[in-house]
This record gives sequence, structure tokens and C-alpha cells, in this order.
Amino acid sequence: MHEGMRRQDVQVAKGCLHDYAALLRWQAAWQPQKVFLVADEEKLTYDALWRRVTAMAVEASFLGVRGDILVLADDFIGQLVSFLALQAIGARPILLHHGMASEEVRAVLRENGLQGIWRCAGASHLFEPSGLAERAHGEADVLGVLSSGSTGTPKVMYRTYASWAGFFPVQDDIFQVCADTVMFLHGSLSFTGNMNSLLSVLYEGGTVVTSGLMRCRHWEDLMRCHGVNCLYLVPTKLHLLGRAMRGPYAGVSTIFTGSQLLTPDMLRQLQAVFPAARILLYYGASELNYITYAVCDDPERDSANLGRPFPGIGVSIGADGLIYVTTPYHVSGIEIPFSVKDTGSLNERGELIFGGRREAWINKGGFKISTVHLELALKALPGIADAVVLPVCDARRGDTAAAFLVPEDGAERPLIRHMVRHALKPVEVPDVIVLLPHLPLNDRGKVDRTALHRILGTLQKAARAGCDSDAKCEEKT
Repeated sequence: MHEGMRRQDVQVAKGCLHDYAALLRWQAAWQPQKVFLVADEEKLTYDALWRRVTAMAVEASFLGVRGDILVLADDFIGQLVSFLALQAIGARPILLHHGMASEEVRAVLRENGLQGIWRCAGASHLFEPSGLAERAHGEADVLGVLSSGSTGTPKVMYRTYASWAGFFPVQDDIFQVCADTVMFLHGSLSFTGNMNSLLSVLYEGGTVVTSGLMRCRHWEDLMRCHGVNCLYLVPTKLHLLGRAMRGPYAGVSTIFTGSQLLTPDMLRQLQAVFPAARILLYYGASELNYITYAVCDDPERDSANLGRPFPGIGVSIGADGLIYVTTPYHVSGIEIPFSVKDTGSLNERGELIFGGRREAWINKGGFKISTVHLELALKALPGIADAVVLPVCDARRGDTAAAFLVPEDGAERPLIRHMVRHALKPVEVPDVIVLLPHLPLNDRGKVDRTALHRILGTLQKAARAGCDSDAKCEEKT
């Protein structure tokens, strides 16, 4: 059907489609028997996935699905098939994060004016209409994504097909994603980084490999078995995978990552385990898209350096110290230039130096402290495998910091506390230090800061009650 089409003609044809269900249909006609998805033991060719999507689309249409729909699916395949099937009937799917309480889900439904919930549990599908009227969209929106919801009920933001697909030729060229790509990724598709990466592989006609298990040795087995040559994982998961690998794997040619910074130790580890990989760190945002990227070939590079803007993307620093981005690839309904309230600066080479979220800065007695700076300093200390610093508002002390540290095996806790006090300026030393066996992660693979706040609250409550919590929590005297 498509024999003889030039690459440029193919790109134009894919760019003219209206949603990702149409893109899958196009690829299924082009290469029906090529494997698109490997999820643990299950394989789906492009044609097999399209047949699942069309079957679910017929069922959803029969059940009266329409409008803006929350999708609650048990697993990766359920998320993907639901996402595509609802688009196939003109609805706009919004994938829910795993682990949300029912009252949170109802609040998202109500406060965003959505038309219902599509529940997918294996072969069982259920539509729960909300009774809310469908609203008009000013743009040709085909999907919705959830905001972080860190300050209340998550807000739904909508995207057109072109807001991602229009940029795929640019990002795929930089990330070296093509028809021969076999990409490993892990976690929920509600994480926009995962969804965007998967759809970029769909756009190019490659293969995605994933797992429903949080077992790095199993990931390694999948990678070696299926010839994975590209990795997309957040730095926390890359670090876990690197530590668990049985030996070097030269099959990976590209690693791209974001949402967190890469420390020198992480880079050295990745270079040792994946010796042939080109490692890229990007800066992006759910409201926007990819913004800047850096090729990380020198472990001694500045970890806060997020590189130069992608082609066609403008980055500036406002008088308020915030990063402002000018791009045509963004969610609907926002004004450009746009800021997600991150702080930063541009060096003489036009590279973005990340300063962290504005609310992540600590004003301690008039001395401004960057939690990003503290985290990088703590991660550089011997014996510390990982670190997160949270700003804490204390009614008695004012703004202060709480550090959550993961010690390396065999690291002595008194020595870690000693090193922390001597590595930082006195004013920078966190007032609370919490030692944990590992950092809690959410279903998107990011550090679960809400869980860390809960841990901190429990320890502080115990301290106020006079309990001995010195084994896990130390307050500065």
C-alpha cells in the first residue's frame, strides 16, 4: 500500500492525521506483522493492537462513551488500548494516576466537568457516566493530561494531536528514535514522559518493551532478549537499573531522561553499564513539551546544566528569575511565553542552568537556599546513594529544610550526619535529617514528595510526644 513513498511524504502523511488511533491504523496498514509492544510475556503486533482497539471502540460506542473521559485501567496494555479506543470514537481520554483514592477521582471528575469514567480491568470494561454536559473545545483536542495536583485537585489540561506529533520529527532526530528503535520504558502512561515517548515510537514505527514489575533484573532480561537499543527512564530508575545489572550491555545506543537531575556518580555508572550509549538529559513540562537538552558525556559536568533549547524553542529568563518558554507545542488554552514557575539562568553559551521550582527555594533568615543545590551536594557525598531535600515551614524557626537520605550499604549513620554538617555551610545544614532504605516513588517513577511529607509529619509528631526517633530522624540542636 505504501511502497515507494519517500520518507518526506511519509512524514507529511503522518503529520496530517487527526489523532493517535488514526496513527495506529496507518501503521497497522503499513506493517501489520511488526511487533509494536512487548509487555513482559505478551507481544502485540501493530495489527493485533489495532484489532484490540477497534473491538474496545465498538464496545465504548455502544455504552454511550462521549466527551472528556477519565480512564482507570489496571495495567499498561489496558491504559494504551483504552487511550486509543476512546480517541477512535471521538472521545478525549484522560489517564488517571494509579493509587488515587475514590474521593480524589470523583473530585477530578466534578471539578473538571468531565463526562464519565472508563474502567478497564482485563477483559471487563465499565462506563460510569457523570451526567455532566459536554463542553465545547476551542481547539481540536484529542486527549487530556493531569496536572501534578500538588496544591489541590489535579487539573485536566488538553492537547491537540499536533501539539506532540508535530514535534516528533525534531525530538526523534535528537533522541535517535526511528523505525529500528526498540525502546524500554517503565511505569504508568499517565506520566506524560512515558506517553509521549511511546507515541513517538508509534509515530516512527518502532517497538516498545515494558514490564509491569518493579524488578530491575527482569528488565535486564527483557532488554537482552528483545534487543533493546534505547532507554527512556527517569534518573531514579536508571540508577536502580544500573546498580542491578549483571554486567555491561553494549546494545543500548541512546538513553534519554528527564524530570530529575543526573549526578556525576549516576553518569559514571551508566557509562560503565551501557558503554555504547549516548546519554541525554532533557528539560520539559507537561504543560509544554521538550524545552532544552544536554548531551552528558562528561561526568564532571555541571549537574544543573540542562543544555540548549531544542530547535524552534525559545527560552528566556524573566526579571522575576523564572524560566519562560516560547513554543507552538503546548497544551491548549495557555498564553505564550509560558512559565511553570521554575527558576534558572542562561550561561554565556545559551545553556539553561536549573535553579528548581520557585516554591522549592528556602528563605532562612534572609539567606536564600536552593534545594536543588543541597540535593546535588548531598548526593555527591560518599556513602549516600540518593537524597531529596524538602522546604519546610516551621512556625517557630521559620523556613527550614528536611533532608531524606538513602545510605549506601554499610554506610555508618553517625558518619553520614558528620559529613553532611561539614559539606554544607552552617546555614545550609538541614534542620531535620531522615535516613530511609529507599525513596518512595509514585506510579510515574518520580519521588513521591507527598509520602515524604507524611513521613516527616509522623516523625515530628513522635518527637513532640517525646518518643525516641533518633534511629531514623535527627533534629539539629
